[in-house]
Order: sequence, then structure tokens, then C-alpha cells
Amino acid sequence: MIAKDEESRQLPVTLLSGFLGSGKTTLLEHILKSPSHGLRIAVIVNDMSSLNIDAALITHHKVSQTKEKLIQLQNGCICCTLRGDLLAELARLTKKKEVDYVVIESTGISEPMQVAETFTAEFSSAMLEAEGQMEGMDVDNDNGVQMQMDEDDKKVLEEIAKMGGLHTLAKLDTTVTVIDTFNLLSNFDTAEFLSDRYGSDAIIPEDERTISDLMVDQIEFADVLIMNKIETVDEATKAKIRRLIGLLNPDAKLIETSYSRVDVNEIIGTGRFNFLKAASGAGWLRSLHEMTVMTTGVGNRVAPRPETLEYGINNFVYSARRPFHPRRLFSLIHDKFILLQSMNAHDHGHGNDDEEDEAEDEEDDEEEEEESDTEIDDFDQPDQDLILSNKRNSAAFGPILRSKGFFWLATRPMHFGEWSQAGGMLTVGPGGPWFAEVPDEAWPEDKDVRGSIERDFQGKWGDRRQELVFIGEGLNPEAITKLFDECLLDDKDMKQWEKVMGNSKLSKAEKCEKLGSMWEDGWEDWPDADEVEI
Repeated sequence: MIAKDEESRQLPVTLLSGFLGSGKTTLLEHILKSPSHGLRIAVIVNDMSSLNIDAALITHHKVSQTKEKLIQLQNGCICCTLRGDLLAELARLTKKKEVDYVVIESTGISEPMQVAETFTAEFSSAMLEAEGQMEGMDVDNDNGVQMQMDEDDKKVLEEIAKMGGLHTLAKLDTTVTVIDTFNLLSNFDTAEFLSDRYGSDAIIPEDERTISDLMVDQIEFADVLIMNKIETVDEATKAKIRRLIGLLNPDAKLIETSYSRVDVNEIIGTGRFNFLKAASGAGWLRSLHEMTVMTTGVGNRVAPRPETLEYGINNFVYSARRPFHPRRLFSLIHDKFILLQSMNAHDHGHGNDDEEDEAEDEEDDEEEEEESDTEIDDFDQPDQDLILSNKRNSAAFGPILRSKGFFWLATRPMHFGEWSQAGGMLTVGPGGPWFAEVPDEAWPEDKDVRGSIERDFQGKWGDRRQELVFIGEGLNPEAITKLFDECLLDDKDMKQWEKVMGNSKLSKAEKCEKLGSMWEDGWEDWPDADEVEI
């Protein structure tokens, strides 16, 4: 039970996530109407009109909203669009001590980790730094985003930044994702972007992503998952979804319900949230951590402990210690997944560059695109419907619902590639440098972390490897392994690769250039070989 008389306590917060129509607004109303918690709750929502709150309820819980910043005290609920505004409002709520608990209903298109980051000390400092960079800029009316904070908000941010961040005043207690059980599986089989489903006006361009990607993010980050609308599916489907959710997020508490009716004590004051655990607790990471040496049809491999095929859902890890031939890998996946490539892992498109820089970047991009296109012109680019059809009809790829991990391209030996797939959408791009290329003094100081890194080293090429976790319905590990093994460099290629990499007279950039001339590479550009950021 939450103590209401503790002067110095942090204000606890529950974050509700889920797609529009999943039932999270109904859950919010259920929380406010429940007599069991006995708390004065402030609710932060995005659309006041969606709440069906009667007069009796308003007398117990304040509700508020404004147009741009959505801050208009009006009885008990506070609504914010920008996380900076959210930060300031939570700080004000904490200081006023008028409430015992806060529930944040995020938009159906928001990623819960972004809201959770609001509670870190780093975010407070980052917001102040960003505000300083935005001084003098106009409001971006096209996106409805207010680029500047008012002076009161800025003062609040400065104050809580000095105190170490919002987490000194408030704490994220529980993260809840409401799942539309009826539509869960179909959302893995769509090419829709958020703007396709909800309209471009609802999406900030920098936040554009796919339906399947966001759904998986919301499931993997939560510590409480609510399977809502369970009356809409049969028992077999229900069991299949339970198993799938258990693999995506094995540590989350799973609650099944209809009409969002749950025991409020399961989502209020649970103390379950832990940022590090939430950020690293996804099922695909668990699978990597539990790997062991196993004997397979292609020899000894590092793989996770075998998972029993329950209700048709299983997982496995593909691993290898050779790089992929870039063309072979592209040939394998380009017509089985809708491929999204990010060119720079650290470029989030905040739009703060000068116009001249943008013009130069566009010219460079056009030149690079021309060069790249000449290398992959002989690949037909099917339309999205055909790609999804190809995936469904593929014995190896059809059953895959989720895959994530990192990969090693022969022509990109200094950085690992990041791989994230949900349904028919596959996003790949540059990650950080392999630790084999990072000076020892730049490694993390924590002994356990260093030990984990060292365990990834094997042979002369260090931690370079393929490591992809697959989760799906009736996966065929042998078929998937065979296809990816065929994309690896063969013995002859590997000797050539090792000869270049072992040439001490060549710089990193020269090695990459040499390898790029040996094998066709039409992938988007990654950071330069000499750029080592960790």
C-alpha cells in the first residue's frame, strides 16, 4: 500500500501504453473509479475528450489540459505533448503534494522507453541543452510542436536538473502495456507505418515507424502486460499468444482480461519497474545470455538452451564466426522483408542543421545513391504486398514473427550491424564498433561488464560474429541456419578477407576500401572506419 503521509517520498508513477483501441483508456477509467486504492491520482493523458469522466469522479481526481502544451489545471488530469512539458508538470505535481500517485496514459503511437527516459538525470540535462540550442527558433506549426518552453517551465527544469533529475522527486513504479489480443497476430503481418494507420497529422516525422516495430517495443519494455479482449479469440489462439508474449518479454507479469477489468493493485504501487532491467530484459537478449555450445547438423555452434515447442511458438539463435558476403545477404532478404535501412545509428533527424549543410548532405546523398544503385540494379524490388506474400510462403522466413541482434558484413569490418525485425518489416543499420577495435582503456570499467565482453572474444578476430535471435510460430532452425550459412564467406573468400585484414601496412579506412572493391556492396553507408564511438 502507498504511504500518503511520507514527506520525503518520491511520487510514484504508472505508465500506460498500447495502441489506439487496445483498451488503455477504459483501463484508466477503471483505475479512477476503483475504490480499492484510496489514492488521490493525477492522470496525464493526451486526449481529454476520450475520457468518459462523470462529475462525481472529477471531485476526487483533478483533470487538466491545454491546447499546445496541454497544461490547463481543470480538476485533476494533466496532459502533455512534449516530454519536456511532462517533466515540468510532474515536478510541479510533486511540489504541490496534492496527489498521492500519477498515471500517465501515453499516446497509442508512443514508445514507452522514451517516456521512461524522462525520469533519468541525463534527460533533465539534455532538455536544458536542447532548449538552449532552440532559442530564437519559431514554433513548428506544421507538426504542432512547440519548440520553446516558457520561462516558468525552464526554471523548473533548471531546478530539477540541479537536484539530479526528476527521479529525485518522482519514480516510475510500473510500466503497463495493454494488448489488443484480437489484432496482435495480424499486426505482425502488415506493412503499415504509423502514419498509414493514424494519419500523418498525428505523427511527428522523426517518430515515424512501423506498426509491428512499435507493437514489439511496447511489449518488450513493459513489466506488466494486459491481454485485453480475450473473449474475442479461441483457446488455441489465446495459448499461442501467451507463449509468444512469454518469449518476447519473459519477466513481465501477464494478466488476461476483458473490457480492461483488472485488479488495480496489479498496476498501481507494484514497485516492479527497473529501467536497466526493462531496457535489457527483452526475450531476445535473454536468449543471447543463455547461450551454450550445442552440436547441430553443421557442427558445434553456440546456441541457447533448447526451447520446448509450446503451442507452436519457439525461438532459437543463429550464430556464426564468419562475415556475411554483402551481396548474398541482400539477395536473401530483399524480397522476403520490407527493408528499412538507417544510415547512421546516432542520427535521429532533429532537424537542427543549417540549410547549407542540408543542401550539401542532399547532394552527397544523391551521389551516393547513384553509386549504390549501380551495384544493386540487377535486383528486382517487389512491391510491399508481394514481399509480404513471399515471406508468408517461405518455409524458413514465413514463421518468423520477431528477430533481433547484430551481424557482421565482410565489407564493414570495423562496426557491427544492428538487425531488428517485427513481422514483415526489417530494419538494419550501423551499430557501434566491435570491441576488438576499441582500445582497452575505452572499455567499460565495471568488471562484470568487461568479463561479459571478453567472453564474446574468440580467435584472432575478437568479438566479431553473427548473433540473431529468432522468435516465431513453428520455426525451422535448420532451414534458417542453412540459408544464412550460404550467405557467409566461403573458405576462399575468407582467406582473401583475412589477408587484407592482416595487412599491417593498411589503415582501417584502406582495409575497408580494399574489401569494398573485392565484394559488391550496395548497402547504405555506415560511419567511416576511423569513427569509433562507444
